[in-house]
Amino acid sequence: MALLDVQNIRKNFGKTEVLKGISFSLEKGEVLAIIGSSGSGKTTLLRCLNFLETPQEGTITVGGSVLFDGGDNSKKTEAAIRKNRLHFGLVFQSFNLFPQYKVIENITLAPLLAMKERLKKERKLTVSAYKQEADSITKDAEQLLKKVGLSDKRDFYPCELSGGQQQRVAIARALALKPDILCFDEPTSALDPELTGEVLNVIRGLKSTDSTMVVVTHEIGFAREVADKIIFMDNGVIEEEGTPQEVIEAPKSRRTKEFLSRFNQFGD
Repeated sequence: MALLDVQNIRKNFGKTEVLKGISFSLEKGEVLAIIGSSGSGKTTLLRCLNFLETPQEGTITVGGSVLFDGGDNSKKTEAAIRKNRLHFGLVFQSFNLFPQYKVIENITLAPLLAMKERLKKERKLTVSAYKQEADSITKDAEQLLKKVGLSDKRDFYPCELSGGQQQRVAIARALALKPDILCFDEPTSALDPELTGEVLNVIRGLKSTDSTMVVVTHEIGFAREVADKIIFMDNGVIEEEGTPQEVIEAPKSRRTKEFLSRFNQFGD
């Protein structure tokens, strides 16, 4: 059984149809790269997966549990939607770190809030219980900082970090809630070229830990190297999908060939 199964996702903004029936599946530990021109629907698809947008049609299933089924999702409470979001971690283009919090606080904030909510629901919210779990969350966050190579930046504020360092903190923050699937929306697009490599290296490292990832990227060489599957989106549909060898090395679609030819001109 696929870890993630997406079927016939359709999303309109007013009369504009942005996603026109997107379907794909992903096994645990696989990396899916989504490529395509601006406006093809890539970011909207990620936002639908993370319940930041609500599709008009389709289903989203994680681990055999249907999280979204057509219009039924409109009836879900905000608490239910927040619970669904926990299956996904999202790393944004522009970091979206909280500037008033230190690095360690940016990473621990969401897990602490989730833990407090759970203890309240279980009627176990005591000072000792909170402190014990908070200490564990902090230790986990410190391990994540080590994983992304930023142990020495624990008590820095975002404004004291480079763009690449901020994006690595954002990756650690997304991992802190232990999502089933980690999503990246053009994780290097806001970075100078010299900082891009350090972020891509972190994502490469995550692949070796059996993480399941969906990466929207314009880094064709990176997609070729890291992805198990590649989807090329064009005008709200999946124009072509397959392995990197199939989509990048031997594309069949005219639109895919045209898109990739732009990168080949620059030796990517």
